[in-house]
Amino acid sequence: MASPSPTTELAHEAAQTVTATGGLGMLGINLKIFIAQLFNFVLVLLVLWKWVYRPLVKLLDARTARIEKSMKQADEIEKRMAGLEEEQARVIAQAKSEAAVMLEQARESAEQRKKELLEGAKGEVQKVIAQGKEQLKAEKQNMVREAKTELVELAVEAARKILQESVNEKKSKQLAEEAIETLSSKASVSSRT
Repeated sequence: MASPSPTTELAHEAAQTVTATGGLGMLGINLKIFIAQLFNFVLVLLVLWKWVYRPLVKLLDARTARIEKSMKQADEIEKRMAGLEEEQARVIAQAKSEAAVMLEQARESAEQRKKELLEGAKGEVQKVIAQGKEQLKAEKQNMVREAKTELVELAVEAARKILQESVNEKKSKQLAEEAIETLSSKASVSSRT
């Protein structure tokens, strides 16, 4: 027989390899190496799953939870701030209304106090006027008393003169009239002052 051609030899070797490796050999894959690499891949995958992926997922979940918690807290803080702003506005409005009421009460109190002071001052003026009138009345009575005393003294003096001169009836009437006119003029001068 003649020697086979190189292509035939190659095809024959390829057929032997395919039968020995089962079809993967055609692709250039060695089954033993492939199984070893598959085992190593699964082993590395399990190691990474247990010691890297799970802790990383837990870390990411914890971080997500913290971020969500922070967001909720931020929302609550915003709500509180809005509530505090409303409360502050309400308190300021209430303080303004209370201040207005207090101011009005102070005005009313001041007006009442002013009226009381005016009434007190009027009362004091009336007391002073009454005291002045009483004092004038007392002075008038005193002056009338003094006038009466002077009148009595003049009457006594006139009587003494009448008795000393032993005058007639005409003369005594004249002296008495002069004494009365003198007293009347003194009394009118006293009442004018």
